[in-house]
Amino acid sequence: MPGAGAIILREGRASDAPALAAIHRRVRQAAMPGLHEAHDEADVAHWIATTLMREHRVVVAEQDGMPLGYIGFGEDARHGPMVLHLYLAPAWRGQGIGARLLAAAGAALGPRLGLHCIARNAAALRFYRRQGFRVVAQSDGAGTEEGEPDLLLRRDSLPTASNDREPSP
Repeated sequence: MPGAGAIILREGRASDAPALAAIHRRVRQAAMPGLHEAHDEADVAHWIATTLMREHRVVVAEQDGMPLGYIGFGEDARHGPMVLHLYLAPAWRGQGIGARLLAAAGAALGPRLGLHCIARNAAALRFYRRQGFRVVAQSDGAGTEEGEPDLLLRRDSLPTASNDREPSP
């Protein structure tokens, strides 16, 4: 639950991976009940520490030393600058943290960003649309681990300041 200390953004560390994996799983289960998870929490933590953090950049939002959420981003050979993961613990939504994490990716990669989102993740889609993203392509999910239809979203400019405190995914 929200505490009293300042919420800071910092570079992710391999030691964060178990907490980030727990957030990852909790958020997905809450947003999309019944979602087929191809990997358990330990596998996700291993992937975050050994692949996501080594090949891309991860920024963690934390309060009083406790991770609240994270964003993973980098260059994708096919799609250019991409947000690869953005997960925020449900208790922390609506406080502008998701927008701050997206701003960190935008500061590093520029305002033109892409991302994939599972089509039935309505809360995430609302958030991304408020942040200036639009759907540019969709798939039937046959090529995804979850087997779920997904959307490719793109943002070509920074959102207005009024969007900064909207609920996060």
